[in-house]
Amino acid sequence: MSGLFNEEPTIVVRRQPAQFQPSAPQQDVMPELGDSAQVIENLAVYGSPLLNAATELLGTLVSLPRQGEPRDLDRFRQQILDGISNFKRRGLYLDYHPSVIERSCFVLCAAFDEIILYTEWGQRARWENHSLLSKVFNQRNGGEVFFALLEKACQQPAKLTDFIELQYLLIMLGFQGRYRHVDPSALHDVKSDVYSILRHYREESRLPVPNTPQLKKYKQPKKPLSISKIVVWTAVLLGSGYFASEYWYHNRSAALLSQFSQLDLSDVNLAETNQDLVYVSTPEDLGLAPLVPDEPEVAETKTSSNVNWEILLAVFSQSSDVIKLSSELSKSGYDTYSIETDNGTELIMDAGTNLSAIKKLKNELNVRYGLNATIRRAQQ
Repeated sequence: MSGLFNEEPTIVVRRQPAQFQPSAPQQDVMPELGDSAQVIENLAVYGSPLLNAATELLGTLVSLPRQGEPRDLDRFRQQILDGISNFKRRGLYLDYHPSVIERSCFVLCAAFDEIILYTEWGQRARWENHSLLSKVFNQRNGGEVFFALLEKACQQPAKLTDFIELQYLLIMLGFQGRYRHVDPSALHDVKSDVYSILRHYREESRLPVPNTPQLKKYKQPKKPLSISKIVVWTAVLLGSGYFASEYWYHNRSAALLSQFSQLDLSDVNLAETNQDLVYVSTPEDLGLAPLVPDEPEVAETKTSSNVNWEILLAVFSQSSDVIKLSSELSKSGYDTYSIETDNGTELIMDAGTNLSAIKKLKNELNVRYGLNATIRRAQQ
């Protein structure tokens, strides 16, 4: 079977014939053939007849991971099947129940399939489609059945010690089955349990001891914060939020509040007028640049000191709205009059010549009555 692998060519070494020197004549000693059974037993490699029958297969199994791809894969598979058949034939002459030999063939096929399947050439050849288990036993779940048979055998170890020893040896040679993709400690526990059973019945044999798997090193968890630290950090965060809000309030809201305080709302009675107090922001409140430069405005105020101005309060399409607003303004002491135009009825108030006072009056009217009044020159 070893001739099927890609190995280096064999070098033939020729030995010189040994030169024998004549020795003194000795008496011819005839071997005693009556105790031939004891001689055959002494030639055994293992203490278990089952392992002795599987010696050739175990030797091939151990060498598989180190060998290359077979030249003829079908021939290689057939030679392994012939080896399984020879093992089964030899086992029938041993002092075992036929079911033990049958299960031994099963676990050997499962071990061969797994080792070949996880080699590079086994994956390329799609060994799982032509496995030994599917050929001999018409099964594909060797990894599960292997350990199921081991669990049943461990329930009666006195009768199945040799079978348990064969499975233990296959596990130590690398068979993992259903434990291949789980925590290695689970397979180590199985090895330890089986080793303890075999040591009870195989004290004189040298069994391989399962190695303890290396434990993963985990980082030490961080110590949680104490209650006192949590309280301190909470107080710091709340205090920072409070001082930040106070800073924003004094720097952003102080200017707006000062403008509200300058409004003259002494004669405003919201209960009577049933109106909400509305403040219309100016461009200065919003931080916008004035539309007209300061210098022309000053010049305009100087030249417009003798100009009469009027405030256009609103334009209505219905006369009832004009009468209603005019009556409300008259209650507060404001004199108004209306003019009919093409766009509707305009409600106007004479404002005088002081433009700065007129602007304050316009803002006050807008706030008190919710208007959008404008200032214009008085029409003749």
